[in-house]
Amino acid sequence: MPRVLYLSSGGEDYLSDGVLHGLKSLLGADVVDVPRRDPLYAGLDPDYRGQLYGRGFTLADRLPDLPVDRDRPLLRAVNGEFDLVVFGDIWQGWGWWAQFRPHLQALRATNTKLVALDGGDGPVMYPYGPSWIKQMRPWPLPRAHGRVDAFFKRELSPLTARIRYFGLLPGGVASRALARHVTPIAFSIPEDALATGDEPKTQLLATHTVDPEVATLVDAGEAGRYHFSTEADYYADMRAAKFCVTMRKAGWEALRHYEIAAQGCVPCFRDRDAKPALSAPFGLNDTNSIAYDDARALLDRLNGMSDEEYARLRAGALAWALANTTTARARQVLAAVGLDAGP
Repeated sequence: MPRVLYLSSGGEDYLSDGVLHGLKSLLGADVVDVPRRDPLYAGLDPDYRGQLYGRGFTLADRLPDLPVDRDRPLLRAVNGEFDLVVFGDIWQGWGWWAQFRPHLQALRATNTKLVALDGGDGPVMYPYGPSWIKQMRPWPLPRAHGRVDAFFKRELSPLTARIRYFGLLPGGVASRALARHVTPIAFSIPEDALATGDEPKTQLLATHTVDPEVATLVDAGEAGRYHFSTEADYYADMRAAKFCVTMRKAGWEALRHYEIAAQGCVPCFRDRDAKPALSAPFGLNDTNSIAYDDARALLDRLNGMSDEEYARLRAGALAWALANTTTARARQVLAAVGLDAGP
């Protein structure tokens, strides 16, 4: 089985945490996370969990805490102890990349593969963009794409390529050049968070409503406000609902899309079809979700939907969630560098 060194920033990042959860689920103690991603492990203090973004729902407090040696990660990697080194959050954890960059030749000599994950909310990739360039010293920071074996970016769009090449290349040329080094990637959800699909439906919409226009029409209170203090209550509410509203926030991708589908609830995604093709989430379409741009028209459609159409959408949503588990995402990352976690 592959041995993996997983270098995180120590901060919250759903892309990084999802991939780490998947790798740990597949490979157990053969994944060495440095620093230890405390929120992901079972037995998390409830008060600490309540301070996490999103209250730690879905990814936190799940992994068994297997004994792992986290000492001297750089030296051990250079000596060939690991098959793969993952820079889990290249934006916040670029310091790891700066430390490893001078040792690329030694790492290549031991056939150690390198992967970088860019989970930033915006389309600008590490280490580009005006605000980044102005703030960081020294600059330029060492770029990772083209130097690691696989570079994954979550919020990809034509703007990503234009900024990467400083506007010097035509749009199509820039996008094709970037595609040689950068691969799209998406969030994921633990498989044990999925519903069975047989839960009875007792309400039209889930309580937590992020679209202010929909929230006003259904008298759901302040849009985006947390309604639940526990993950179990949050999931139970979605499992009892036929539909749940989601939308673009800081970026197009949100863990909420996966949480909704995983509970056997059909996502209603505002402006879904305006999403850039290379930006996550991927695979949401008319077979597993509903696109809308007008709240009142959405409610009319939901209230008039046949049982047969709803059953198809519900099954499609669950199938989509199952295709986007953390283990599926971890296998995607391993496959990109020619590694396999087995059956």
